[in-house]
Amino acid sequence: MKKGANASESSKLSVLNVKSLSEPIRLDTVTVPERPARRIDFAETLAGPANADRKLSLFLLDLYAAAVREDVGGFERCFFSLLQDLVPCDSGWTGVAAPEENRPVNHCSFVYRLPENFFRQWLHVTDKDPLADLSRLVFGQAMVIDSNDKTIDTEFRHWAQRFRLRHLLRVCALDSRFGLIGFLSIYRQNGGHPFSDHEITTVETLIPHLAATMRINRTMQLFRLGQDAVNATRRAICDAYGMIHRADEGFIEALQAEWPSWTGGVLPSPLSRQIRSQPDLPFLGQLHRIDISGIAGLFILELRRRSLADRLASRELETIQHFANGVSYKEVARRMNISPATVRHHLRSAYKKLGVHDKTQMSHLISGMGDLYQSRKP
Repeated sequence: MKKGANASESSKLSVLNVKSLSEPIRLDTVTVPERPARRIDFAETLAGPANADRKLSLFLLDLYAAAVREDVGGFERCFFSLLQDLVPCDSGWTGVAAPEENRPVNHCSFVYRLPENFFRQWLHVTDKDPLADLSRLVFGQAMVIDSNDKTIDTEFRHWAQRFRLRHLLRVCALDSRFGLIGFLSIYRQNGGHPFSDHEITTVETLIPHLAATMRINRTMQLFRLGQDAVNATRRAICDAYGMIHRADEGFIEALQAEWPSWTGGVLPSPLSRQIRSQPDLPFLGQLHRIDISGIAGLFILELRRRSLADRLASRELETIQHFANGVSYKEVARRMNISPATVRHHLRSAYKKLGVHDKTQMSHLISGMGDLYQSRKP
């Protein structure tokens, strides 16, 4: 088993240069099964005549239910499917971004009915995109443009027309805890079907609900992972930029204990680099072990205090487990396909690292490791 990266390898906590990452994390590659709508639970209550308010009520019931039950990526797909009953659109785009010099740097992205090269092509016109000008942004207030408007930059108009985006609507919400901007953009192709005032108001009404349900969705993802948690595991969801999207209580405090000079926001640089370069390995800090796993383009971080088992190389751990179970030197050597002298070397090294002096102490220590040994088992 490969050893994890160590925090001592780098003590620099510089902020990640987001310009070095040209692609957001894509959430739209996830496929999810169809599930019954939440509205059927309240069929009698909602049995009155159909109207705009009732449609919004049905939408919100289904949206909050989807936030709880769907995985990351599946939730965004469900959102756009539900939106068709409320504000029909030909395509759309939602995600999370951070502000930089009055322009958004996208951290994760879900595109709906748009080609794979959509975002890469958008990068070429970001500075020309009036919807991406954060100096004009008012949170909760929609901005609508027509790509045929001659006052709009020509290069941007050509980009929009290339993707058949005639009418474009964008609205944003701010997550003040993490400083992230949640955005929703929806598009229509038909020049004779612009967004109505009522539809614009509806989208402005639902954007805080989209931000809230996205937060619920990430929190539920952590909750499902934590139902079988041991050893006070703390979890967080982040992206390849090192930006934290959601975190368990205590996760931030644990990072601050590991890196006292860290001020929050973007993950400490050593951990960010590990996520981008070696996400298959655990990060081993001075105080904590952080396991990394991918989910729909984002990353789950599982942090816990370093155990005694984390002090050992995988072969040392395997050797002491056999030895503590009463296996002889020769039998351990045979099972591990190494020499008896190498067995003794592993044992001496493990004894020194764990601070024990005999087989009895080692047996007690191993029995106390329990599941931690199983998680490190080669």
